[in-house]
Amino acid sequence: MKINIKDLGAVQSQTPQTKIIQKAIDECFLNGGGEVVIPEGRYLTGGIRLRSNVMLHLLSGSRLVGTRNPEDYFNHFNDTIEPFEPEMLSRGPFI
Repeated sequence: MKINIKDLGAVQSQTPQTKIIQKAIDECFLNGGGEVVIPEGRYLTGGIRLRSNVMLHLLSGSRLVGTRNPEDYFNHFNDTIEPFEPEMLSRGPFI
């Protein structure tokens, strides 16, 4: 499976494209794996959760730019595909 984020509606703007990028990653993961293509351009994003067997392919001239809003980096708390215990964030699984 190969998904270009533009096919899901991603645009270059000052609005974070996090949900669209995460949707592409999740669709690939749920279908056994694949490739998420980030085309040429500048795409604003908050935190995204990479998944097993999914390749994030940034084409030449593409940039993922992190937002400056700290609240854009806590989407993982709502992850229903691979949930985890929130206390793992502070101590990690190896401590």
